[in-house]
Amino acid sequence: MSKRFIYNLLVGVGIVSYYASLFSPLLSISEFYIFSDTLSFYSILRALFYGEEWLLFLVVFIFAFLLPSLKYMLLLIYGIFIQKLNPSNRLLIILEAISKWAMLDVFIIAIIISAIKMKALTSAQTHFGLYLFVIAVLIAIACTYYHKNELRDKV
Repeated sequence: MSKRFIYNLLVGVGIVSYYASLFSPLLSISEFYIFSDTLSFYSILRALFYGEEWLLFLVVFIFAFLLPSLKYMLLLIYGIFIQKLNPSNRLLIILEAISKWAMLDVFIIAIIISAIKMKALTSAQTHFGLYLFVIAVLIAIACTYYHKNELRDKV
């Protein structure tokens, strides 16, 4: 198998796991052992939108949906259409800039889980959506790392 095939396969798995994680349950929250709610990225965005929390909605939408989607689209474009990598490739410059901001989604998840765990009578249980999301983030990091190494080898 060629490097290009493995790369495209990884990007495909990353895209599927990322978009599946958007609608899959991330975690369940139980308060006072009576009330419980299961959250996904979609339900969080929907609650923020209908709750008219516009700033939080925009932050979560941009950093947990828009930038990772754009990053995967650029990774896919590179994998399918671009055969040669040169040091002045604008796609790589954009991809590297987006990669720095796309890690904010992991930070958002960490803050949510930490905030829930700090409440005395609240418990949180993670679900497979969170693991799909972690897989998607790790694949995106690996593909970006591949580009950086390939660029460094060409220079």
